[in-house]
Amino acid sequence: MSDKKTKAPRKIRIIIDEDETHKTLWKTATTTRWLGLMAAGLFLLLAVIFWFIVAFTPIKTLIPGYPDARSRQAAVENALRIDTLEMAVSRWALYAGDLRRALEGEPSMGIDSIIRISSRPVPKDVRAKDSLLRRQVAQEEQFALSSRKDAGGLEGMHFFTPLKGVVSFRFDRITHPYIDVTAPDGSPVKAVLDGTVVFNDYSEYDGYSLIIQHDGGVISVYHHCDRLLCKTGDRVAAGTAIAFLGSVPGHLHFALWHGGEPVDPELYIKF
Repeated sequence: MSDKKTKAPRKIRIIIDEDETHKTLWKTATTTRWLGLMAAGLFLLLAVIFWFIVAFTPIKTLIPGYPDARSRQAAVENALRIDTLEMAVSRWALYAGDLRRALEGEPSMGIDSIIRISSRPVPKDVRAKDSLLRRQVAQEEQFALSSRKDAGGLEGMHFFTPLKGVVSFRFDRITHPYIDVTAPDGSPVKAVLDGTVVFNDYSEYDGYSLIIQHDGGVISVYHHCDRLLCKTGDRVAAGTAIAFLGSVPGHLHFALWHGGEPVDPELYIKF
C-alpha cells in the first residue's frame, strides 16, 4: 500500500502596482487556507455589523411582523384598561359580599368602607412603571420610519370649544394624553366638529362617555358626562350640545386624536 502525500496549501501572492510606472505599492504572500479564513472572518464581521444595525436602530421596524412603537403603545393602553376592569370587578365583589352578609344577618362593612377600599390609589411603583413604559414608547416613536399624518393639518380646522371653563389639568403625551376642563355642574358639552358618534358608554370611573369620529382622521373623546343627548350612530353638528357635565368629578376629561396620535387640544381650541 502506497503512502498518501498530504496536499500542501497553494501559495498566493497579492501585489498592488501603479498602472503607469508599474511601481509596487503593496504586496503580501499568503496561502489559499489563510485566504479562506480571512474571507470567512470578513463575512462574520459584516454579519455582526448588520445584526447591530438591525437590533439597535429603527430599521428593525421594517421587518414584517415586528411590533412597532405604535402597537406597543396600544398594548400599554389595553393593559391599563384590563387593570381598570379588574378594579371594577373587585369592587362589585365587595358589594356582593357585603350584601350577602347583610342578608345572612352578619355585620355590614358599610358603604363608606367599601368606597374607601375600592378607591385606593394605584401604587406609586405601578404608576412609575407605566410612566417609564409610556416614555420609552414615545421615544421610540420619534425615530419610527413608518409614515404618519402630521398634527399640523389640524391648524386649518375650525374647532368649537367643547366646554366653557378652566383647564385644571393640562395635556401630557406620556402620562396624561387629555386635558381636564372644570365648569359648573350641568354645563353643556358640545361637539368640536361635525362628526358621527362611534361610541357611548357608562362606567363608574368615567361616568358617561362619548367618542366622535370626524373627517380628516380626527377623533374627539368626552369623559365624565352626567347625561348624554346622543347615542352611537348619531350624526352631530359642530357646536351642538351632546351631553351635560356631571357634578362628580366636576370636570370634563377631553381628548383629541389625529392620525392615531393624541394631540394637545389647547394648541387648536380656546378654552
